[in-house]
Amino acid sequence: MPNDIGFTIRPLNVGAEIVGLNVKAPIASGSRDALYQAWLKYGVLLFRETGATNAEHLALSRCFGELELHPVPEIRLKEEPLLIEIGGSRRGQAFVFDGTELRAGRLPWHRDTAYTPECCKGAILHMVEAAAEDGETMVADTALAYDALSDEMKRRIAHLEYKATLRLGPIDQTRPGAFWRTVRPATPEEDPAAKPANVSKDAIARYPSVVLPAVITHPESGRKCVFLSPTYVDEFLDMSAEESDALLAELTEHITRPEFCYVHRWKAGDMLLWDNRRFMHAARGFPLNCTRRGLRTTLAGSLKVGRYFDPEPDLSKAAPIAD
Repeated sequence: MPNDIGFTIRPLNVGAEIVGLNVKAPIASGSRDALYQAWLKYGVLLFRETGATNAEHLALSRCFGELELHPVPEIRLKEEPLLIEIGGSRRGQAFVFDGTELRAGRLPWHRDTAYTPECCKGAILHMVEAAAEDGETMVADTALAYDALSDEMKRRIAHLEYKATLRLGPIDQTRPGAFWRTVRPATPEEDPAAKPANVSKDAIARYPSVVLPAVITHPESGRKCVFLSPTYVDEFLDMSAEESDALLAELTEHITRPEFCYVHRWKAGDMLLWDNRRFMHAARGFPLNCTRRGLRTTLAGSLKVGRYFDPEPDLSKAAPIAD
């Protein structure tokens, strides 16, 4: 039963479920404080079948900090720009993975906005319509993963930096964060409802390559995290391409071991909060006979750990503050 803070905490294998919290009512300050401390402890919080409206989604998100606009205007929800739409009418093109898996919405391992110098604090994804089959979201705890590294590896990556560049679409996402072996675009016969990508090459050009550290100290918990977004990593600096690729593959394989991951099978109304400073995430995708639509907030309080790779980047195409 919920206690005097309005909810109970049920630990998952990674992260925790919040049980008994009524997100449709105002959340008291004591509950807000307890939620925030639970988030710092577990890094991922699950709220099941909430039935939340967009306003209630925003209110819950604000328990964990102020909100900010996502840096890619094309995916913001027109009627509420603090939300981005994932799937639904923005599903985009499907792809065939590993020869036989026709899927939409598949995303490799990444951190949100880890193609900018200031990665966002976190996010809450609300699954408005869950796929009837597949559609899971996976999260990986890079603090637990760091703790389990050998002392030799910790020393090796302690001061490493890497160049990162935004990549969109499975064809370009060939780094170790991709958990498939082969991929090709679906044909028009396989995906007759395909729509053009809603983020253009011109939009990608808004985000010049950045340099980020391989390890950070979490600014609130003090825990060290392996700060990778494998999908976007070009190379570790001051390292040969072969050595860099081998290290990225080794670290990605380590971070995504089952003991560091939680896999969420969605139901409509579920909400999942993750700490972007600590966690990577990925999406398995779903068959084309299913529909999946999520709305996501972005928590402000950017982690200012990066810099542009080019000391004088061309920011003339930088994303506007609002639509």
